[in-house]
Amino acid sequence: MPDLFICEQLGETRHAVAAAGKLIEMHLTRTGDGLLPGSRAPAHLSHKLGSRGIATLPSGEQVMLEPWPTGLSEGATVALEITRQAWNEPGRPRLAKARPARDPSPHRVTPLPRLLAAGHSLRPGWPEDVEAAWADGFEAAGLGQLPLPAGRISFTPTPAFTAVDVDGTGATLAQDAARALARAIRLWGLGGAIVVDFPECGSKAGRGAVAAVFDQAMGDAPFERTAVNGFGLMQIICPRPGPSILERATLEEAGTAAIALLASAQRQSLPGALRLIAAPAIIAWLEARPDLLEGLQRATGRRVDASADPVAGSGHVEIIPR
Repeated sequence: MPDLFICEQLGETRHAVAAAGKLIEMHLTRTGDGLLPGSRAPAHLSHKLGSRGIATLPSGEQVMLEPWPTGLSEGATVALEITRQAWNEPGRPRLAKARPARDPSPHRVTPLPRLLAAGHSLRPGWPEDVEAAWADGFEAAGLGQLPLPAGRISFTPTPAFTAVDVDGTGATLAQDAARALARAIRLWGLGGAIVVDFPECGSKAGRGAVAAVFDQAMGDAPFERTAVNGFGLMQIICPRPGPSILERATLEEAGTAAIALLASAQRQSLPGALRLIAAPAIIAWLEARPDLLEGLQRATGRRVDASADPVAGSGHVEIIPR
């Protein structure tokens, strides 16, 4: 039975699933993410767009509502159920999706019950080996690459699909890539359309063998796929309830840096007020979530302020003597 570990820190919560000492799933939620799929909340019907429209949740988050509730007009209030979480895509944010809820009672979904229901065994703490594996997995996602025995497999998120490219040498390269791709799908929670460009697979039988290796490596995870065609291309469709770790690491750099800055501030031992200095995008991310700066002030018992500096990069913490 896989083990489940939780790390809660200011700004984000990590859930790591590990088996036989190996990290196999990374789950991440951050302050400001909005409601997760399955959550229910009342919403204000803002704009009708044909058979669907835009609704506004009490938090101010806007969601794409489909279908528009029969008999209701703009301005009405209706209970909604979130079916897909919001996330950022290259060049644009994508709204959460919702539908009219059958049960009107408010309900907020969190990751833990779903992970426990999957059969994972909750373990205490956040061991050093889990932290190291998480750091490695997140760094690999930021680079968009995983190593192969004689090459590498690269991942690029696009608005239409996740593009996967394989580079390397050797007779087993395509099959090694198929196994690595299956691991990445589970490790990073990749979803939606995934298009992979395998190297030369040889005959039809060889292409079928690569596909069979992928199927076996995916286990009981839900997916659909095409065959590997003569050009080495295969398309995969997986559930996509929210942003993947790949998208978090490559498209949410400001949030990642801001959370690291909060953690650095909490480790400061010298007395005095705390000033967080970082690039404008990082400070803007923090200022859009004032509860994080307030939480830092409560956790440290110090006055906290934030200052944008275009040349500060990922930022640093300055101690202001009393």
